[in-house]
Amino acid sequence: MEELELLVVHDRLEEILLAEKHVLDNKLLSDPLDVYREMHPSLRDIWYSPGIEFKCLLDRNVVSYLVSLANGLDISKQKNQDPYRSVAALQTVLNAGKILSETGYAYHEYMERNSLTKADDELALFRAADNLDPNIYLDLFLKQRDCINSNELLSFNTGELVKGDLPERLTLVERNAVIVKKAISIARTKDISPYQTMLELMDWVYDEYMFSMPSFQFLSVYFSSWKVSKMIKSHGYQDLRNATWDISFVQQLIKCCREDNESIWLFSSFDKAIHTVVDLTFVKREEDESLYMERIEKAYASMWGKKNGYGKKLLKKMLKISENSNDPERKINLFNGSAEYQLDLRARVHKEYEEALS
Repeated sequence: MEELELLVVHDRLEEILLAEKHVLDNKLLSDPLDVYREMHPSLRDIWYSPGIEFKCLLDRNVVSYLVSLANGLDISKQKNQDPYRSVAALQTVLNAGKILSETGYAYHEYMERNSLTKADDELALFRAADNLDPNIYLDLFLKQRDCINSNELLSFNTGELVKGDLPERLTLVERNAVIVKKAISIARTKDISPYQTMLELMDWVYDEYMFSMPSFQFLSVYFSSWKVSKMIKSHGYQDLRNATWDISFVQQLIKCCREDNESIWLFSSFDKAIHTVVDLTFVKREEDESLYMERIEKAYASMWGKKNGYGKKLLKKMLKISENSNDPERKINLFNGSAEYQLDLRARVHKEYEEALS
C-alpha cells in the first residue's frame, strides 16, 4: 500500500496516465484473456493487485524499436516517429506497473537471421534499455526529448546468450511452418476457392499432421474477409517465415499462460493480425467452453458469410481434430509422432511449396 500511495502522489502521475492511455488506446499492451476490452489492463488494476506478478511477452517488433532508442537513435529525424514514441510510452507503463518484460522468444526470432554473438550483444543493450530511468521514457513519449544519451544507460555485461544454456530450438516454429507452407501450396496449385483451400488443409492436417490452433485461426483469418493487411506480404520464403513467427508468438503466449499460472501474462505487439488471432484463440475470463464457441461461431459467420455456413463447417473440422486427436488412423499417431516422420513430412511439404512458387 505504501508503494501505491507513492505512485498516487508522484509528481508525474498525470503524465504517466497519459502514457497509459496512449498505450491502451493503441493496443500496445494487451491482455490475452480480453484483447479488446477498453482501457485494460490498467495501471490502477495492477497497483491494486499486491502480491501478483505481471509479465509481458514482447514481440520482436517492439524489442527492435526499444533497442534502436538505446542505440541513441534521434526520434526527431525519423520519418515516422510514432512507433518510437509509443514504445517509450510502453516502457513508462511497464516500469510504473513493475511488469516484467519477457524477450526470450524475440531473441529466438532474431537469431534466425543473425549470429549468436550479435544477438548476445543486442540482448545486453536491451537489458540496459529495460532498466533505464523511466522518466527518460516519459520525456521521449511527451516529446520533451528526442534521444537517449549513452551515458544515461547502465552497463550490462554480454554473455547471457553466449555463456548461457540456450533453450532448444523452438519446435513449435518449425511445426507451424509446415502448416503455413502446405496452405500456400494448396492455394497456389489448385483452382479452388479460399474456403475450399482451408477445408483441404484441415483434412490434410487431420490425416497427416498435428493440429495448431494459432495456425488454424491465423490462416482462417488470412483466407477470409477478415484478412489483415500484410499478414503474409508475399508467398516468398521470408514473408512466410515472418508469418510463421507471428503464429508461433501466439503459441508461445499460450505456453507462458499455461506453464506459469501464478503470474498474469500480457503481451505487446504492433501486429494487428496477432491481436485478432489471440482474441480468437483464448477463452476469456468470463467465458466457459460453450460461451467461447458461441463467440467464435459468430466471428466465423462474419469472416466467411452468414448465409453459406462456411464458418460453421470450418469449425466443425476443427472440433473433429480436437475430439479425435488420438485417432490411431491419423499418420502422426500411426508413427507415434516420431522425429523421422516429422522431418520426412517437413521435407516433402517444403518441396511442394518450392514447386508451387516456381
